[in-house]
Amino acid sequence: MKEFLYSSFDLACIINSMNLGAQETGRLLEELFYKDRFFLEGNYRNDKRRLYLDVHYWLDYLSDKPTIDAEFPSIQKDFDLFGKKIAEDSFITEYFDLDLFFKKMRLQLLFLGNQDFIRMKLRTMLRAYGYKRRSEKLLRYLKDSLLFYHIETYVRGGAGCNISEIGLDEMITFRICG
Repeated sequence: MKEFLYSSFDLACIINSMNLGAQETGRLLEELFYKDRFFLEGNYRNDKRRLYLDVHYWLDYLSDKPTIDAEFPSIQKDFDLFGKKIAEDSFITEYFDLDLFFKKMRLQLLFLGNQDFIRMKLRTMLRAYGYKRRSEKLLRYLKDSLLFYHIETYVRGGAGCNISEIGLDEMITFRICG
């Protein structure tokens, strides 16, 4: 379940994708830390300063990723001079991971939006994952994500629904439980 927790990189990707300003970013991190901290990785749950610093580190990285990635060979040479190793994976990462879909949705529903629901077609949601059809593995992941983030799904009329049983063109409403 660790992959479901918010990392500083996840938060930076979400903040960057939503073009949040400094004040909005600060407000989001503050609310997340005080109201929803159990969804943060363990090293951030009791250290707000570390959360802020790490998120801003990744925001800086994302703002100029091509330049920083181009400098990686020089940085690697410097590390080699001192007999140290740096893993390329820890420096160069992909920008937007599929896991961010529900993480972003939870933040929007709780802290960023004016609405307490998000509505979209199932086909649109699947497209966000690069899928056209529902596989058993994907459905299991979607159900686990909905359960972990306490998100309930409804179809038109307010009836609860199961993602594996509705049509691809059904409009789904997502809400936080409780």
